[in-house]
Amino acid sequence: MATTFAALIFRPAEIPDRALSQGFAVALGGWDVASPRLFIAPLPGVPGYSAAFYASGEPAGGGDELDHLSELFEDELSPPVAVLDAAAELGHPGATVFALVFSEDVVHDDGWRFEASGFVRHFVREGEEGVEAGVEAPDRSELVELDVDLPEGATAQEDRDATDRAIRPHRGSTFLAAELGAPVLGALMGALFAPERRVAVRLVEPGPGSIADEVARLNRVLRRDNGRGAPASSPPVRGVAPPATYAAFARAYDWADPADPEDLYRELAIGAVEGTLRFLREGELLGHDREPGWEAAAARQLYPIARLSGSALGGGAAARPDRAIVALGADGEQLWVVRGGTSAAPAGPTFGELLRYLSLGWSRRSDAEEDLIGALMLRARLRSLGG
Repeated sequence: MATTFAALIFRPAEIPDRALSQGFAVALGGWDVASPRLFIAPLPGVPGYSAAFYASGEPAGGGDELDHLSELFEDELSPPVAVLDAAAELGHPGATVFALVFSEDVVHDDGWRFEASGFVRHFVREGEEGVEAGVEAPDRSELVELDVDLPEGATAQEDRDATDRAIRPHRGSTFLAAELGAPVLGALMGALFAPERRVAVRLVEPGPGSIADEVARLNRVLRRDNGRGAPASSPPVRGVAPPATYAAFARAYDWADPADPEDLYRELAIGAVEGTLRFLREGELLGHDREPGWEAAAARQLYPIARLSGSALGGGAAARPDRAIVALGADGEQLWVVRGGTSAAPAGPTFGELLRYLSLGWSRRSDAEEDLIGALMLRARLRSLGG
């Protein structure tokens, strides 16, 4: 079976797993890819480098994988670009990454070098009129058809050899071999079948530690104090204990900012979380023991965390009748919008994604952060619609 793959080549010292996870998630924000896969392996023969192999994870027959890989890596916000943005955010602004999209099924060998100053691309591929080769950079773009001189009466193997000689100087893998000083294609083929580990593709990491970090980020943006007015512990609601992620949130959140006593997040629009949001205080949580109809939500092990009400500006939202409650699932990650205590629907964002969205929404955003908030909103919308 012919091999097709897309891989990033990077120095682990410059590109941590978190940059890979977030970068691919941002790049895939506008793509309907339900189960992306990212496998990491050391690159044999290329000291100091590893490879991250991406696949859409779609079932057989769900579309042409090479078409998807080509379009994704040619996109303006491609995985390498988004990974570099994430690495810079994590303290590695001078990183360089390489990428290769390759297929044996057809002639397709597309190599890239990306860094903060720009990119260089060398490729060969099958075009409408035959094999074509190209070079791209921010200030340069060339595309030519390759004239392969096939000897008269040659065997099929001789034809393949002649074609390979004609296209070899133009291959993306040839360009990368010169850049890295090693035969890259063979190393990638070996690494492809010897993955070391898998990295989940996530916009925001789950878990109590990550939630605490997201709350600290939000507090910095809002110029608030970590843990001010925090309760000693979070109470159970209708027999449902608070997930560990909520306990981490409650310890870190600023519950008593004197400059913003209403603590309203207005004009939200992320998935099904639309309108004005206010995180529930301890007394309000305890009040859910008397909330009519909340037994159904409790039976699903949902824990209420915020009230969602109308979006009108002017300060009266907290006094109006509740439209909905945002609840946290037992996994501590998934959010649900509960209406009337009985009707629960996926909210769209995860708990961590909602907190990141809030911090981005109240801050001046860089281009990379604009890409991230756009991916957060689009991915949440797809999830809330069942996609």
